[in-house]
Amino acid sequence: MPSLDEISYSRDVTVAAARDYYTFLTKMYLKESDVIEPPEGGWPNLTTNLQSLGKTDEVLSLLCHLPYIRRHSDDRDQAQGAAECYFADWQKLGRYLASGRTTGEKLRLVTEGASIYENVPPYVVSLTAGGRSNPVFLLDTKFGVGHWYECPGEVRYEPSREPIEDDPYDFAPEKEAEWRADCQYWAIPDFFGELEDQFRELKFIPISSRRVIDVYTTRGSHADGMIPMLQDIYREYGWPDLESYRKRECLEAVQTALEERYPDSADRRDDE
Repeated sequence: MPSLDEISYSRDVTVAAARDYYTFLTKMYLKESDVIEPPEGGWPNLTTNLQSLGKTDEVLSLLCHLPYIRRHSDDRDQAQGAAECYFADWQKLGRYLASGRTTGEKLRLVTEGASIYENVPPYVVSLTAGGRSNPVFLLDTKFGVGHWYECPGEVRYEPSREPIEDDPYDFAPEKEAEWRADCQYWAIPDFFGELEDQFRELKFIPISSRRVIDVYTTRGSHADGMIPMLQDIYREYGWPDLESYRKRECLEAVQTALEERYPDSADRRDDE
């Protein structure tokens, strides 16, 4: 396992890792139009718009250059970027902040989580934004670390990518170390790789071009057999071999099977 002093932060590496991850998602389930790229030079006015967020210049520079999963005005059209997880579209959140429709503190609360945002340092920023149950993924621009807060035990103790071996108490003040202790953390490229592997191994399972479920959540007797059924459908349509995988046909088969056997789980708004 790498130690903390063996890794470092790079904005370009982080942007490339995020871009590769989103590109991967479009090959599996996400609509290509849902991934938006910054113009040359970065998202205009974003650094100014996010000043009151209280983050470092390095964080603002990163947010200015990241691609995003587009934030739709209708939440029912919003696509998830991991299991039951909505990602932050910071270029849109920046406009909300600049217009006075929200505050920096409220944005930190909905992106970093109500229980930890007060102890997240200025050089750390969230990739995610959602309600109380939305997973929290954080990028550390000082150490080059990606954090999965309250990571499922199955991932935390048996990750597919080697996590960083250092204990968070070795490099964090006490209040910061408390939330870091509830994370699994990787070098940023491996963090995105871990999320990607969850899809490759069908532990994260898209049920449409917008919604993703996981194998870690207990769903009750009404969903008995649903996870193995979905995994079998994906394999039938070529997953995880991207060269042979038939995305459209697979998503259509998933919807048909859910509507027939688990209608309460089907995403009927899906039109891909």
